[in-house]
Amino acid sequence: MSSHSASPARFLVVRHGETEANAVRRYMGQEDSPLTPLGIRQVKAVAGRLASGPFDVLYASDLGRAMRTAETIAEASGVEPVLDPRLRERNSGVLEGLIDDEARACYPELFTRLDVLDPDIAIPEGESASEVRCRVASFVNDMADRHPGETILVVGHGGISRAFLWHLLDIPFRAARWARCDNTSISSFVWRHDMWLLETWNDTTHLSCPSA
Repeated sequence: MSSHSASPARFLVVRHGETEANAVRRYMGQEDSPLTPLGIRQVKAVAGRLASGPFDVLYASDLGRAMRTAETIAEASGVEPVLDPRLRERNSGVLEGLIDDEARACYPELFTRLDVLDPDIAIPEGESASEVRCRVASFVNDMADRHPGETILVVGHGGISRAFLWHLLDIPFRAARWARCDNTSISSFVWRHDMWLLETWNDTTHLSCPSA
């Protein structure tokens, strides 16, 4: 949690649109994958919802799927995105490019360790969950200095949304890890009474419209 007495008023955290890798449960991590036709529709829907804000600044992961989502929101809102590599998805190391079943067949001993949900276990050639949380914590602290009292829109990844939940609310990693986080969902964290509170989690009401 942020130790700053002055903090942003709110974080709105958005996951990118569905990718081809998402559709087949392929580990992408810090590689990239094109948006599916559904993902493009999802991105247009969330951009329409956010066209009039309310947010003051827009930050995004510099990975392609998040950049494309942020650029569509920028076109609708007129707020240009600032790219920040701290908002990248967890580096999946040796698992990147593998479908989930393939990954488990290739690295059974690794998944025996990962499935315990110890946040300090790193994927070979990749990161631990704790390292992702440290990146998010660094970002949050910087935002407290740069944008006190403002609403910050963050476009990132499922792992980043969960890292915000884990870090800002200081809940157990296991609870954050299993929190559902759908593509283009919006989660809202508000600074109130000198603490971070969760306003909404995994809000996808914009996808219920016929155009989505």
